[in-house]
Amino acid sequence: VTMSSTTKAPVGRPRRYDEESVLEALTALFWRQGYTQTSMADIVETSGVHKPSLYRTFGSKEELFTKVLHRYLDQRMSMFTDLIEGVGEGAGAVHRFLEAFEADSLSERGRDGCLMVMASNELRGRLPGYDFATDYRGRMREVLGLLVARATPDADAALAATRTDLLTTCLLGLHVILRSGAGADEVHRYLAALHATVDTW
Repeated sequence: VTMSSTTKAPVGRPRRYDEESVLEALTALFWRQGYTQTSMADIVETSGVHKPSLYRTFGSKEELFTKVLHRYLDQRMSMFTDLIEGVGEGAGAVHRFLEAFEADSLSERGRDGCLMVMASNELRGRLPGYDFATDYRGRMREVLGLLVARATPDADAALAATRTDLLTTCLLGLHVILRSGAGADEVHRYLAALHATVDTW
């Protein structure tokens, strides 16, 4: 068998795992245990991938966690954006968004809160080369700004910014409350207060 001069033979063993599946499994692991409590042995066991292969594909533990956070944040913001596009317009749009947020928060996975918030508390929001907490807050505020624009299109820029800041602060805080083990009744009470505030818009 001959090969063209532009084709390179594969180096080492071919990968026998799907990177997305590995990242999905490791996201759940980090989300459950936190960054510092997750050892490389845990990562190897959960992923089913040998340590040398993990290092070749994802780099160090810090680099791996950075990839996990980027992927999680992209998925989270995509979910919020899709939801906002489907809730309509006017103040009712915010109510429908908050109802969907509550349902997601009280789901089996949602009960763990938000991976970005959890990691921000644990690592003070930073990994080498990635200020992920600032990135998260900024992207969350940008997405919620779209919701506010749909809900109150006639509000001036200053009022819209204030309402966006309020939603961003409340939802970030709710993720902390969820992670601390708050029950459904407590979560509902806090969201009911936010609904009441939106009624004044």
